[in-house]
Amino acid sequence: MASNQVLRQRQWTEQELRRSRLRYFPPRKQLVMARVLSTAVGVLTTIEVLAAEKGDVMVYDPGDGREKPRIADFYHWPVKRDLFRNTYKPWDEPGWRPNPAESQLVLHGCRPYYKHIGVWAMLLKQPVLIQSLESPQPVEVPPGHWLVIGSEGEPYHMLDDKFRERYIVPDNNHRG
Repeated sequence: MASNQVLRQRQWTEQELRRSRLRYFPPRKQLVMARVLSTAVGVLTTIEVLAAEKGDVMVYDPGDGREKPRIADFYHWPVKRDLFRNTYKPWDEPGWRPNPAESQLVLHGCRPYYKHIGVWAMLLKQPVLIQSLESPQPVEVPPGHWLVIGSEGEPYHMLDDKFRERYIVPDNNHRG
């Protein structure tokens, strides 16, 4: 991938993904909480502010199960509504009972889901410019982050630890 070219959403073939040194990573079945947004909001990430529109879905990681002072204190990210419908399913574990964090999120209108579709990704060794669906402008993703291509060809980035929490990464895919 050219370092000066902005990577934007597009239809990829599997051959193009492989040629770009991306690999497929299946998702871990991990509970998240989600709600449809009634207003537009900005979400500060490690390197940019994502723009979530009314009708988008905000996804929250309940983390260690402990309540937080505010809902905004949970690790969270926006997902376009149609993309959410295509990549997440309602949580289906029998006998599920919400822990304190999940209960707190339920009180804010969230429901339990899990991501059921994997992604193509690579751990970056060089910076890459991307334009995610929620980014108002291109952003340079630094080495050490994961470049991720979602099911609709949308590029985004994730920190290494968050990526490894959400996707199955074989032991031979070392950090850094």
